Amino acid sequence: MKRILSHLFMLLLSMHAIAQNFTPASYLGYEIGERFTRQDKVVSYFHALQTAFPTTIKVEKYGESYEHRDLILAFIGTPENLKKLEEIRLDHIKHASHEKLAIVWLSYNVHGNESSGTEAAMQTAYRLLTDKSDYLKNTVVIMDPCLNPDGRDRYVNFYQQYGNAPADLMKFAAEHKEPWPSGRPNHYLFDLNRDWAWMTQIESEQRVKRYNQWLPHVHVDFHEQGINEPYYFPPAAEPYHEVITNWQRDFQKEIGASHASYFDQQGWLYFSKEIFDLLYPSYGDTYPTYNGSIGMTYEQGGSGRAGLSVITQVGDTLSLKDRVAHHVTTGLSTVEMSAKNAEKLVKEYQTFCANKNYKYQTFVVRGSQAKLEPLMSLMQKNGIQVEMVSTSTQEVSVKAYHYQNGQNETVKLMFGDLLIHTRQEKGTLVNVFFEPKTKLSDSLTYDITAWTLPYAYGLEAWACESSSLKGTIFSGWPSTVTNVIPSTPCYAYLAPWESMKSARFLSDLQTAGITVYFNEKGFKSDKQNYSAGTLIILRGENKRADFDKVVTKIANENAVQLGTVASGFMQEGIDLGSSSVKKIPLASIGILMGEETSSLNVGELWHYFERQMGRSVHLVFAEDLEEALGQLSVIFVPEGGISISENTKVKEWIQNGGKLIVMGYAVNDFAGKEGFDITRIDAPTDSLAKHVSYSKLERDQISNNIIGAIYACDLDPTNPLAFGYDAYYTLRQSSEHFELGSSKVFQLKKNAKADNGFVGYRVKKQQSDASIAGYQSYGAGAIIYFIDNPLFRGFWENGKLMVANAVFFVNE
Repeated sequence: MKRILSHLFMLLLSMHAIAQNFTPASYLGYEIGERFTRQDKVVSYFHALQTAFPTTIKVEKYGESYEHRDLILAFIGTPENLKKLEEIRLDHIKHASHEKLAIVWLSYNVHGNESSGTEAAMQTAYRLLTDKSDYLKNTVVIMDPCLNPDGRDRYVNFYQQYGNAPADLMKFAAEHKEPWPSGRPNHYLFDLNRDWAWMTQIESEQRVKRYNQWLPHVHVDFHEQGINEPYYFPPAAEPYHEVITNWQRDFQKEIGASHASYFDQQGWLYFSKEIFDLLYPSYGDTYPTYNGSIGMTYEQGGSGRAGLSVITQVGDTLSLKDRVAHHVTTGLSTVEMSAKNAEKLVKEYQTFCANKNYKYQTFVVRGSQAKLEPLMSLMQKNGIQVEMVSTSTQEVSVKAYHYQNGQNETVKLMFGDLLIHTRQEKGTLVNVFFEPKTKLSDSLTYDITAWTLPYAYGLEAWACESSSLKGTIFSGWPSTVTNVIPSTPCYAYLAPWESMKSARFLSDLQTAGITVYFNEKGFKSDKQNYSAGTLIILRGENKRADFDKVVTKIANENAVQLGTVASGFMQEGIDLGSSSVKKIPLASIGILMGEETSSLNVGELWHYFERQMGRSVHLVFAEDLEEALGQLSVIFVPEGGISISENTKVKEWIQNGGKLIVMGYAVNDFAGKEGFDITRIDAPTDSLAKHVSYSKLERDQISNNIIGAIYACDLDPTNPLAFGYDAYYTLRQSSEHFELGSSKVFQLKKNAKADNGFVGYRVKKQQSDASIAGYQSYGAGAIIYFIDNPLFRGFWENGKLMVANAVFFVNE
């Protein structure tokens, strides 16, 4: 026993010695702020902290980035609290009456080139474990040192390659000029700070899953802004969403006052109450706020321009050490204020979760299973409880607001309807996601002003003031699709074209070498109606022994229900040998990229094909386009300033059968030029801005803008570009009015009014009859124009099928 006690004593002495001797510099080999630290070393640093301070920090891997870098969380607390983390978590989630600890979550480097964040995380963790450990008596701190390691390492690698020694302070130096696409986005070039709610990216999905297991009282998202900006901290700017509580507003002010006191002592500049508002729900401050947290953004001057050191416009030198010091100060101040106010934070969070008295108590959502599934997936990722009207549920009628016609009407619940209530733990988030009209306390906002999910997902919906509607808790769809090989060989398999499942099914068939056709006109067989766009898989065109096995297997993998016909002769409508039945070519798809393109739009396209369609695409730098033309049948021109409309070889390529798909404001390159069937309609002179004073200039300018507003479209359902649609709502981000010629397939209504979102008063009338999407024949090929981006941030679900239509169905 004496020997065991002696060993334990020696072990404790050894651990104490490790803790006493550990410093960031002793482990890293440099002081934090002297260099940039790559993600692998950041991860190993936090594990080294755990070794040095085993009773007060616990490090967990919660996932990997697309490029297989570790995503980690560090839990920091007293030895007593760290031993019972799960108990603390459950007490918090269950709103236990004896809960007393404030849970603080600190998130760093969601934008990869805002590089001081991760360095500050390392220093903040060390300080909490050493001289600021008293803050941990009333708190548990959860730290995510790098939300976007792929983007951050992209930036760090750039700087390590081009950075001078010593650092070049001049802004024109190479080390201050990141190349396209910069380190800001993740692997697929998405802005992860706009992806918290939608979770289109793997980093977001894994992180928010863990976040929703804890739902902290306080969440801070550490950022950087331009090099000439001082530090920003709360309180946030208006507009605040109306669901934000007085307590959430007030505590932001208290936090800000605490930060200000520390900055005043050092003579550091800062500002608050400007620019960064609390409205759009998918930010690192708003998403936590709508889940009951005190959600905040902190912004340090620097970003990708600052490097290790740079001279600002006023002649000051801004160093990485300065930037780290500022972030460490606000981070520690946040934990300190949370510790001092732990009891109040716990009480107010529990009150937030208990009080869900919103105007609309239930949202009724209706659509086919294929269209409901993506929405249901989003609800599950967000921890939102959904009920379904089932056969065991009494069907009732109720008064409700109908999203599609803007009227209050009587709706009768139907089997399969989804019921989403605001009186639940996540009720505030439900209200924000589904509110028919977003209330703006101020129209000067930082991001889009509308995101209403029934419009985004192409679903019919009603908002009901009653909470009495009941269904059964959703636990899965009533039945799964199981196609079996028919006992008698069929003439053809048929599959409806209705959602991204249909598009993925088609893509998988083509990858497997199966030839697929589609019909431009409807037909009827065995009392079953088949709409235009139905996929037709003909046995006679696929002479292979495993034909039935391959088709049914791929259909089952994609949950697509197959129909069969015994003959090509149809009961009504066209026969399967009609010229209206067309072969779908196997497209070789290219996406232009480079300095003149929007990295965000490139990423939306890249992710759409690789991750959602399961289809390989070619990323082509603009300077390599002519070399690539002969190998491509479809080329996407992303948003941006790239100009190819006068490229003779590109024109010849289209005329010989190529398909050019132009996205967003890239259509400006084609508008009004000879041979292109698109025209820009300038605003009438009486809508132009009048002279205003300098102080009112910024606010006056928004009268010429549309800030992410939702509009209903008229469409031509007989056109291949519109197959699978019976209605479409577009998310409009520009007030520019374009008109297409003969094939304007999607356009705004005459005298169009936004269903939700801000539209400047000078441009409201200008939206009447504006084209949204269409195409023109160009020789043997086609040019498709997507004037409004149908893939916006990867969450505008109902736009995705339109892009598939352009690739697969639009031929000439």
